[in-house]
Amino acid sequence: MKTIAISNQKGGVGKTTTAVNLGAGLAIEGYRVLLIDLDSQCNLTRTFIAPEMITNTLVSVLIDDKGERLPFSAAIYETHIQNLDLAASHIRLARLEKSGQFDDLFRLKDALAPLETEYDFVLIDCPPSLGVIVTQALLASDSVLIPLAAEYYAFEGTQDLEETIKSIRRSNPALAILGYVVTRFDARTTASADAYAQARTMFGDKLLETLIRSNTHLIAAPAYRQSIHEYAQNSRGSEDYMNLMHELLARMEMTQKVRLIKQERRSGSAK
Repeated sequence: MKTIAISNQKGGVGKTTTAVNLGAGLAIEGYRVLLIDLDSQCNLTRTFIAPEMITNTLVSVLIDDKGERLPFSAAIYETHIQNLDLAASHIRLARLEKSGQFDDLFRLKDALAPLETEYDFVLIDCPPSLGVIVTQALLASDSVLIPLAAEYYAFEGTQDLEETIKSIRRSNPALAILGYVVTRFDARTTASADAYAQARTMFGDKLLETLIRSNTHLIAAPAYRQSIHEYAQNSRGSEDYMNLMHELLARMEMTQKVRLIKQERRSGSAK
């Protein structure tokens, strides 16, 4: 199971959009994927699950209520996409930021441990901060994917995030930056071109080749509780996120595993 935190302390850079569409793309390719919504704004949760369908959330898993916590599985819901599950958030998840005990920082990591064989990928949608919640996510993750909007001032705070990652490596030495991905790229504007050039200078080989271009379908799809691959399969938004998926698989040297997974599951369903 590979666990990827999608993080950037700056808001509006496409973290949730990336979690939704990267997760959906991996599931469509045959991987078993768990999305974890650690943002108390709950946008990832609302993209897939109607509020009235939710009984338990990550609050019951990660926060002590009357001295009791539920297993992680209690907060997991199947989505309408085969192979794609979601761990639901709630506004009360923000209470995690008040947690001051060192052991509390490992609650997510410990809660995920029993699911090791259940999923191929876990994608964690982090809030726009560098607080306790993000620390929990980084301690539980193998790598970090960092979306960057192609705008002026878009890269403010990335140094702070990198310093946080270096600090987390004292307790999670395997944690690596999987890559930076430029989002909201508009080839018609000088601002996007300048931002991309700046990103190439700042991040070098850590900058992913895939650009996520500005696309109205990416904005509209969540209103229909759909990923871009369902809402507008032939759009450039779908094309970009599928390209991102394949580039990340290549970086993780997992391109051959897709075919093996499909073959194994076909064999299993035929029995």
